[in-house]
Amino acid sequence: MSQVDRSFIGAGSIHIQPYDQSAPLLPVGNVSEFTFSFEEEKKELKNYLGGGGNRNVVSRISGITGSITAHDFTAQNIALALRASVSEIGAGAVTDEPHASHGIADELIPFDKLPDLSQTITVNDSLSNPLTENVDYELTKSGVRVLDGGAINDQGITVSYTPLVANAVQALVESGKEFALFMEGLNDAQEGLPFSIRVHRVKFSPVQNLGFISEDFASIPLAMDILADPTISGAGLSPFMRLDLAQ
Repeated sequence: MSQVDRSFIGAGSIHIQPYDQSAPLLPVGNVSEFTFSFEEEKKELKNYLGGGGNRNVVSRISGITGSITAHDFTAQNIALALRASVSEIGAGAVTDEPHASHGIADELIPFDKLPDLSQTITVNDSLSNPLTENVDYELTKSGVRVLDGGAINDQGITVSYTPLVANAVQALVESGKEFALFMEGLNDAQEGLPFSIRVHRVKFSPVQNLGFISEDFASIPLAMDILADPTISGAGLSPFMRLDLAQ
């Protein structure tokens, strides 16, 4: 019988959804690495009859972990890395938003939301007197920068603007959230032969390093613990994961 080539180069799309299925199964995006690690707890009974070696060995899996290297800096991926919540910021107009100021040249005064610079932005002093762009202040992508010799002092300002539609990521507020993971994969070494991986219940750890300034493309290293799913039972059924491999 001839040997069948089953060499493997994996690729595909990884999807995540809350374990309770309260939200849809959505893609993580571009992922360069997806791996599993298994920790073994081993008990050994030495052979004391002479000759060395072991008389018996008992081996148990004490833990399963996984890692994903994602390259799309979406709010949802960052939320996984930071155990964060995500909420949408709408484009409703903001009126007379107050901000403290020191009146020092080059002072940055960021708005509470990212401003839409294509829309009208009004900046007033503490007495509601209008301030002049490029005389008193300069618009930036997040707010205003105080100009030398302008009329902004240490009494504060108010701003009226239209925010950009954005996502607010609140870090470290979702520490107990659990997810399910599904990979829709293909084997590039076998003409795109499909496979899938279902991980029934996972919990992500806070990221160790998350860079926002770099000369290279950034990545989000996501580490997760793979937990037993108590809803899955029966002979031969894994409560951890299932792989389907096309023949």
